[in-house]
Amino acid sequence: MAVFKKNNKWYIKGKIKKDDGSYYQYTKLAQGCQLQKEAKEYERLFRIQYQDIQVSIRNKTFEEIAIEMNNDDINVKEATRHTNLEVLRRIFPKIGNKKINLITKDYLQRFIRELESKYSEAYVSAIYYAINKVFKFAVTKDYIQINPLSKVRLRVDRDTVKAEKRFWEPADFERFINEADDLDMKAFFIFSFWMGSRKGETLALQWKDIDFDNNTVHIRKTMTRRVEGKTWALTNPKTKNSIRNITMPDVVVKELQALYERQKVMYGFNDEVFLFGYYRPMPDDYPRRYMVKLLDHINKNAEHPLTRITIHEFRHSHASYLINNMSDQFTVYDIAKRLGDTVETVLSTYAHQFKNADKKLSDFINKDVNKEQTVQQAETKPNKYDELIELKKLLDMEVITQDEFEAKKKLVLGI
Repeated sequence: MAVFKKNNKWYIKGKIKKDDGSYYQYTKLAQGCQLQKEAKEYERLFRIQYQDIQVSIRNKTFEEIAIEMNNDDINVKEATRHTNLEVLRRIFPKIGNKKINLITKDYLQRFIRELESKYSEAYVSAIYYAINKVFKFAVTKDYIQINPLSKVRLRVDRDTVKAEKRFWEPADFERFINEADDLDMKAFFIFSFWMGSRKGETLALQWKDIDFDNNTVHIRKTMTRRVEGKTWALTNPKTKNSIRNITMPDVVVKELQALYERQKVMYGFNDEVFLFGYYRPMPDDYPRRYMVKLLDHINKNAEHPLTRITIHEFRHSHASYLINNMSDQFTVYDIAKRLGDTVETVLSTYAHQFKNADKKLSDFINKDVNKEQTVQQAETKPNKYDELIELKKLLDMEVITQDEFEAKKKLVLGI
């Protein structure tokens, strides 16, 4: 390797041995170099870059590794893998064809900043974590030694106020459902609001899942359209907690019985028929489009327009309704079981307050603080220690599960 000057310009010259034993010979202009030491540094960087490129020829591209990772991820549902791949495909045009070992943190930081200037925080976060997952996979497979995204940071806007989740109270729902003129859609919305099921779970329901003798519904599957090569498919629910038997209130029983009477006289009816869609589940976008149209009609010239919510926010509405009407008859744990969620998820996600709920809380505090308690009441009132002993006995007798014990213990201790 050497540097030389010709026509008042610095050049580099030398040869690099390849893996096959042959040599790559080069003579190049040292662009932008005015001094000999600058030309030597230029050559040093050139040789490093050439060797990196030769190594990268044997390495895979970001897209190849992303697809490999997605195919290897056997611990997630097929629908989830399909969704992950959809996110990654948005990245492929930008970095998909780049060799995984040549993608630097500086390049990724510029890429993320460019996205942040164009798209929402949620969208950029989805992209960021999808990229991060690929690089983590590449590290575990020894394609690279270090995750270049580990030092790339998302911009945090601390002044942004998170939007509150929207929901309807029963009176709002009544305004809406009273205007519904499609009987099947009316049944869909009544079921969604008063059962709190996810849209995919509702669309996946077949008559074999309905028990009119005990007025219960067995939720054990979900409908998804995010499956490669299929227009729709029935898959396992979101989590293990999602598989559940829940009881229908009278308003739902009445509506489903009417739906059953309409369908049972139709050609080909059997217990495999879908409640909402018949031979196949209803298109998942149809409820949303019907709802938008109906809300437009209701809110036209309305003095108090109905809040526009999504289909999923029927679930928020159901959870909020139950939380704000809890009594001694049921607990947060019971609500979580009905929703197919954990207690933590219910408390952190669905604990919205209805109008005047804060005043009710204040009234309760005033009443509790001002009431006179006699010594006898204090003596007869069971203490927390006794309640815990009773709970432990139920656990030992296997009347309740460990999860139920932990949940009820938190309620007793007030944590």
